[in-house]
Amino acid sequence: MFINIIIKKFLLRFSFLILLSIWIFGLFSPCLRLETLNNLYPFSKIMYSKVCHQNMSKSFVCNDIPLLVCARCTGIYFGSAITSLVFLFFFKTIILKTRYLLIFSTPVLIDVISISLKIYPYNKIISSGTGFLFGSVVFIYILSGIENLLFTKKNNL
Repeated sequence: MFINIIIKKFLLRFSFLILLSIWIFGLFSPCLRLETLNNLYPFSKIMYSKVCHQNMSKSFVCNDIPLLVCARCTGIYFGSAITSLVFLFFFKTIILKTRYLLIFSTPVLIDVISISLKIYPYNKIISSGTGFLFGSVVFIYILSGIENLLFTKKNNL
């Protein structure tokens, strides 16, 4: 029974890793000099516009083409992907507390407020770094919530 749950958790986590890898592959399609992918760029841009403002000045550029999401979103997706890779082999129960989410969300908030108040100009590296931290922690909360929903026995009242 315990081994069965471990296998199911591994498969769920592996599925997340695959889906995040596909998402990131699409995000970096401008970096690949494949004509088929370049022809799909307008469709991909519309698809990714649902999750990001896609401000070209705030996006990393590859082959003179902006990536499909801004630097912060790029960091969020990379943080999620790296964390999903780490958690593929890490099965110890983690006690999640709201303060961890607040702590790792604070750098993004400070960055956004500082840029909005013109304390310093937008910096792609800082934004992607704060996004990376945020994406890493948010992924843990999402994964934990889904695993609790799927693998925790509920007491019938």
